[in-house]
Amino acid sequence: MAGILLMLYMLSFTSCDTVEICWYCENPRNTSEWQYVCNAMSKTKLESYGWVCTPY
Repeated sequence: MAGILLMLYMLSFTSCDTVEICWYCENPRNTSEWQYVCNAMSKTKLESYGWVCTPY
């Protein structure tokens, strides 16, 4: 029983890793500044600087 629970627990992490959401972020004040980010923390940081991010 413990082995089955451990296996389900491990599979829950791999399912999250296979889904990658990336964003195209652009600085509205300088449109030549842009980045592709696949990390939610990086996206949030750029948005805190006023950047606009759209899913890619």
